[in-house]
Amino acid sequence: MNRKDKTEIPKPPTDTELVRSVTDNDEQSVLYFFYEKYWPVFEYHIYKIFPYQVDIQALVHEFFLYLQNNNWKMLRSYDSEKSKLNTWVSVVSYRFFVNYKKSRIDSNGRVSICDEWDSRIVNYKHEIDDHIKMDIHEAIGNLKNDSERILVEKHLLQGVEIKDVADELNISVDYAYTIKSRALAHLRDSLKDYRHERI
Repeated sequence: MNRKDKTEIPKPPTDTELVRSVTDNDEQSVLYFFYEKYWPVFEYHIYKIFPYQVDIQALVHEFFLYLQNNNWKMLRSYDSEKSKLNTWVSVVSYRFFVNYKKSRIDSNGRVSICDEWDSRIVNYKHEIDDHIKMDIHEAIGNLKNDSERILVEKHLLQGVEIKDVADELNISVDYAYTIKSRALAHLRDSLKDYRHERI
């Protein structure tokens, strides 16, 4: 067998290449980063930090939002000359999960009441007056990303299963969850005045 007959195995991206792809919002790179390459790291830290049952995927989504905030500002701070990406992700994720537990979860392992606000977005249209309803729909309409807007409208307001929305958008379910998390973060900012009034 000559060299031409051998199937070449693609080389994994370097640390710098992976960071660049993720910060460029490449879907496959984002999924690879959060749900394949570093998922075992996240699981290890979460099992070590939380002595009770928690939603690992939800916590990883929170970490995704943390890194993705301000156009991936935190991840862009990674310097390949100072450390390996594996080490950087392990240290940063560990600190994040520890701080998240301290600031968001009480001694019984229950998520703070502020987190209930996300699930209550769906109930707003049944609980509040027409004026606020209009503001919520306007906030959703102002989401700049089409995928975020479609997912929020169909999944949160219309109750369509997220898998079905993912199929409609031709994206994976995992990536649909990251879009959902990002959209909720944007809605939190848009509706923060109502949030403090209602909780």
